[in-house]
Amino acid sequence: MRYYLLPIIIISLMLLVLDNEKSVINKEMVSSTKEISYPFFDNAKIDNYITNYLDDYKDNEKDNILIDYDYYDKDNMYYLTFYKYILENGKVNSNSDSFFINMNDNIVNKIDNTVYEFDFVTGRNVDSDKKLVALTFDDGPNYNTNKILDILNKYHVPATFFVLGSRIKGNEYILEKMKISGMEIGNHTYNHLLLTKYSKDKIKKEIDDTSDLIFEVTGKRPRLLRPSYGSFNKKIKSVSEMPIIIWDVDTLDWKYHNSKKITSRVVNKVRDGDIVLMHDIYSATANALNSIIPILTDMGYSFVTVSDLFYYKGITLEEGKVYGYAN
Repeated sequence: MRYYLLPIIIISLMLLVLDNEKSVINKEMVSSTKEISYPFFDNAKIDNYITNYLDDYKDNEKDNILIDYDYYDKDNMYYLTFYKYILENGKVNSNSDSFFINMNDNIVNKIDNTVYEFDFVTGRNVDSDKKLVALTFDDGPNYNTNKILDILNKYHVPATFFVLGSRIKGNEYILEKMKISGMEIGNHTYNHLLLTKYSKDKIKKEIDDTSDLIFEVTGKRPRLLRPSYGSFNKKIKSVSEMPIIIWDVDTLDWKYHNSKKITSRVVNKVRDGDIVLMHDIYSATANALNSIIPILTDMGYSFVTVSDLFYYKGITLEEGKVYGYAN
């Protein structure tokens, strides 16, 4: 029965690949006992990674190894799975390994297959049927950002940080921690100027200088802009090469410095698809998080980054457009 099903499985997987866009090239390595099919991305880093992974099986002493693959793709991102079949002593042993590949950022990561549902676009396991909320933090990084990150990590909550270019120097390790923790990093300009008062050239410099610094530290350019003070006009929208993200729930943490009031404003105002504004430079905000996260979780909310929020709500973010919520 196993041998009867095996060809059907392989043929089905091959048909899935053929039906997809012709954005990768299929390769094969065939010998008398080994047949390995794999994708070629025309990207040295990614192709070398895959080659090194497959070398373990090319050089394997066991005979009758067959490896096939399946992938899903969107916007130059791939969710790739290798299916491995080893025929030995009359038995078929099979398993699989999965990888997330981001061609835009030249990244490839192996995925833990114990995760039953991995989204290849966002890289997260999210129940999109739940109410979703995005927590965002402005004006860092500074010493208090570490505390915010520790709390978010404790609850396994992703968030989006809109950082100031002027505060990155000396705090590079905090951006690295954001990246390692799976947080999204956005652009909050360089000097926190009221950009509506400035020329297009000055606006562009404030944005570009910050994006360049973020890239230098993290290897990834930000894809979201939050203008300082959340202020925007036609000039800013015309200059921005990113979607402009504001908010729907303002905690006023800069005004109150009171964790109970901050918590109350979020809990009483939040709705499905909302973006919550906070600042990671205040101790009261960090303390409020310890209440906000468990309460919203009990209310049936799942926490996502801003980009994930719009993805799960089926909204395509466009450069130069302003978004304050997703519903």
